[in-house]
Amino acid sequence: METNSGRFDQALALLTVVECGSFTRAAGRLGVSKALVSKQVQALEAALGVRLLHRTTRRIALTDAGRLYLDHVRQARDLLGDGERAVSAVRTEVDGLLRLTAPTSFGDAFLVDLLADFRARHPQVRFDIDLSIEQRDLVGEGFDFALRMARTHDPSLIARPLGVVRERIVASPDYLARHAPGGLDDPVQLSSLEALRNRAFRDEGQWTLQRGEDSVTVPVHGGLAINHFIGMRRAALRGVGIARLPSYLVIDELASGRLVALLPDWQLPTAPVALVYPGREHLPLRARAFRDFVVAWFDDPAHAALLR
Repeated sequence: METNSGRFDQALALLTVVECGSFTRAAGRLGVSKALVSKQVQALEAALGVRLLHRTTRRIALTDAGRLYLDHVRQARDLLGDGERAVSAVRTEVDGLLRLTAPTSFGDAFLVDLLADFRARHPQVRFDIDLSIEQRDLVGEGFDFALRMARTHDPSLIARPLGVVRERIVASPDYLARHAPGGLDDPVQLSSLEALRNRAFRDEGQWTLQRGEDSVTVPVHGGLAINHFIGMRRAALRGVGIARLPSYLVIDELASGRLVALLPDWQLPTAPVALVYPGREHLPLRARAFRDFVVAWFDDPAHAALLR
């Protein structure tokens, strides 16, 4: 006789297949074999007496019945998650797993320090960190938090502002001595220098700078394009050219003089940074503790310059 828990496992298998887009990836997420996932979906279709999925060699698509059924499955999963979070929220010990996604450069700059400081207070909390330039689906991929640079956010998510990312245009003293010994006092002079470009920027060939009410857009050129800030910083330190980099990545280099900020009176556009998480009514204690810690950590004068 089939139990309710067995039917829920079958429904969860179907939901995971749809979210992952394949039986193979669903099996990986669930930690079971592809054959078992396929068997669960087939058993569910047999029990309901309807086809839920259209299967081809290239793609998987829901039938009309499948879409209707899956809406209820998602609600059931979310209600179960709410129940687990409600129970977890009344616990007094901060422990368990938190999954966090953030831009790669945050991991290169400060994220490890932030997590180490948090775990010094709460050593029972474990982290699974995803560093990527891709914006993950927090709910669909099971993330608790994201650090994001964006002006707008999914309205179904909660976003706690942390500050802004400011970019600096920098170069090594050696490069400036060779190519701009008199320094720079006008943005248009940037066009004559070798610029390290990042194709992640929509304006990688046109840099817009502002000073008060004045705004100047300058075309820049260069023979080296790198889609990773750490590589750009390394190239700038080697004197390959000028680079626009987040201030949090060059604080130490500017302080030591290994890099020099160009046109410090002119500003590049800023990007707001927020801690983003699903809008649940009951957050586990570990999630509430982490949320509050992150906000306080960036307010601390020791770290405030990272996002100011």
